[in-house]
Amino acid sequence: MATEADLEQLRQDLTDRANGLEQTLENYNNDLQSSILRLNQALQINIPHHTNEEDNMDILVDGHLRDISAEQRPQMSGAGLESSNKHFRDLSNHELHQIKKIHEKDHKQKPRTILDENLGEIMNKCVNFLTYSFDGYTKAYYEAEIMEDVYDNDKTMYESIKVHLIAFTLFFRDDENILYIGILLVFLSIIIYLVNITTS
Repeated sequence: MATEADLEQLRQDLTDRANGLEQTLENYNNDLQSSILRLNQALQINIPHHTNEEDNMDILVDGHLRDISAEQRPQMSGAGLESSNKHFRDLSNHELHQIKKIHEKDHKQKPRTILDENLGEIMNKCVNFLTYSFDGYTKAYYEAEIMEDVYDNDKTMYESIKVHLIAFTLFFRDDENILYIGILLVFLSIIIYLVNITTS
């Protein structure tokens, strides 16, 4: 049978083990709290995690946010910055690299000009321009009438000339019309030159 001394010794052992477990759990809890605190500080201060290309991620994020805050448009201004970009800093490195690649890809693409097209495409667009130019000019003419707030019934000669000049300006400005008008004028001048040579 267990004596009083044995029971006291057993109670003392259980108390020591409970205190040891409590101390171990407290140490683990302290270590976990310090790790969480370091992680929060790293996320808030944007400490770079690597020494190579990923070091520029904080520059990319800050540059993007600065570009948005410098916008003149109200929906992209600094007032709407927090509401529209509040999760931007929560993106992972992979997502930030994808944004950077898309940004670089967009800036590497050069706009396609007439010098990049072959002669067949240029001639095809010139013929299409001749075919649909009257529709484009009519649309520009109606737009000029709306801009000047004068219509067919109540136009004077001066207002009619003014509307036609505005319509020509709008028509030239639209798409690449001025370019194809120039090409057609060059062809017309060559034809006139050849006719002049053959007749003289």
